[in-house]
Amino acid sequence: MKKFFLNNWPMLLILALSGLVVWPLFVSGFFSHHDNLQVIRIFEMRKCFADLQIPCRWVPDMGFGNGYPLFNFYGPLPYYLGAIASYVLGYIGAAKLLFFLPLFLGGVGMYLLAKEIFGKVPGLVGGILYLFAPYRALDSYVRGAVGESFALAVIPFVFYFYLRLIKIRNRKYFALATVTTFLFFVSHNIMTLVFAPLIIIWIVFWLYKENWNSLKLSLVSLGLAFGLAAFFILPAFFEKGLVQTDALTRAELDFRAQYVKVSQLFIDRSWNYAGSQPQSANTISYQIGWPHWWLVVLSLIAVIVAKKRKNVSLFALLLSIFMLAIFMTHNKSARIWEFVKILAYVQFPWRFLSVIIFTSSLLGGYFAALFKGKWLVAVSTVIIALTVILNWQHFKPEHFYYNLTDNILLSGQNFIDQQKGALLDYIPKTALEPRELAPAAPYVVTGKADINSFVNKSNRWTFNANTGSQSMVEVPVFDFPNWTVFINGKKVVHTNDNVLGRIGFTLPLGKSKIEGKFTNTPIRTFGNALTVVSFALLAIIYAKSRKFFV
Repeated sequence: MKKFFLNNWPMLLILALSGLVVWPLFVSGFFSHHDNLQVIRIFEMRKCFADLQIPCRWVPDMGFGNGYPLFNFYGPLPYYLGAIASYVLGYIGAAKLLFFLPLFLGGVGMYLLAKEIFGKVPGLVGGILYLFAPYRALDSYVRGAVGESFALAVIPFVFYFYLRLIKIRNRKYFALATVTTFLFFVSHNIMTLVFAPLIIIWIVFWLYKENWNSLKLSLVSLGLAFGLAAFFILPAFFEKGLVQTDALTRAELDFRAQYVKVSQLFIDRSWNYAGSQPQSANTISYQIGWPHWWLVVLSLIAVIVAKKRKNVSLFALLLSIFMLAIFMTHNKSARIWEFVKILAYVQFPWRFLSVIIFTSSLLGGYFAALFKGKWLVAVSTVIIALTVILNWQHFKPEHFYYNLTDNILLSGQNFIDQQKGALLDYIPKTALEPRELAPAAPYVVTGKADINSFVNKSNRWTFNANTGSQSMVEVPVFDFPNWTVFINGKKVVHTNDNVLGRIGFTLPLGKSKIEGKFTNTPIRTFGNALTVVSFALLAIIYAKSRKFFV
């Protein structure tokens, strides 16, 4: 037991201090946050499980009851985990787990990464800096950005396992690097866009230092990670023109309205739970964190004045990325944002705080590693104490709803409010914004028909009809490729040229059984197949291709 404690005390300390950032998740009920759709997303994913819509793409209850292709475009990883957990924990319990896991794992991943580079005690410093970074509190307890939180928890593991793979060429680290990168890719689209270039830079940097010995392994690993995530990445990119993506980049989501001031990054310590309005006093916090940026400055001074410099190239790389990320939050970077069009989907320049806290945590570990012996212990203790004291109070929500239960949240007006939440995010291109909840059943537009037994599931719907004349009917489901309509088992043409872009078709005279099926487009089918093939290749390489790692 003593040996275990001596070997693992930094990890145990991180786990103990994690209690200061996750304690609100153990309060009964639920809590306030901006993106209050976590429960309904888990609820919808559960419906996909029940209907065997795997991978889940279409959700039937959102879009104000008209359904839309949420998980065709929105990072699904947290909600797969949440749906599985909900069978045991319930929906609110599962949602809390989705907040808990990234808060807890982020510090662990950064500790492993910083420890690998700088040593055990500096690794502890880096892990605690990342654990208590204010931006992570902002993501969890203010914004409720579960997907982004997952990405920020996974990315240190990606960097760590690629570093280990390059150094050791071990099949275990090959598999772990591949899988964690895959998990990162399916966590959050925007964080993938921000960090993907940094992953490449990180791998190239260490390949260069290790004489390119693991180039083939690294390329194959990255290729397989992309292949594993292809079921999501390919449709999300190639089918983005099928939804009204303009809604994701206009008004307050336009990056031009979201640049921050230098003082908001370094000086302003105010903390509130408003929305993002950088030019207003009533806005969320954009701080890097104290002592996070202090340590970056101190490490730079130390490198300049030191007679013996270690890991200078790594320091230069991390500092350059840190400074570039700061630049990207400021309006002086406008030309880059305008030139690189895809950056518009990042929406908020202050999202580069994700890169800033990542690099500043590593630079904090670098600074601690400049000391040895008793000085290392003393300096690290001061850094850890300051980090906790100055930041732990941010890790709490504005309000607790102690009596909130699954039944309350998933019924009545509470459920309706969630159905219309984020309404325009992924509404089909052919649809218009609905102003009221979708009808509970199909309805007759022209003609005369008796409609009954309507069942609306995640990937299909059915109903029976008895018509006295040829009738035009609309189903309260938005049309989207590839919804297919069958009448008495025969495929028929349907339209979406009605007011809201719902599925419409003509019923023949007499009794009919009508069914709608949501099927894959070619790019979704290809993505699914590529995921299956990549999984098989990963398993084969891990199990049988031992020479691959020599």
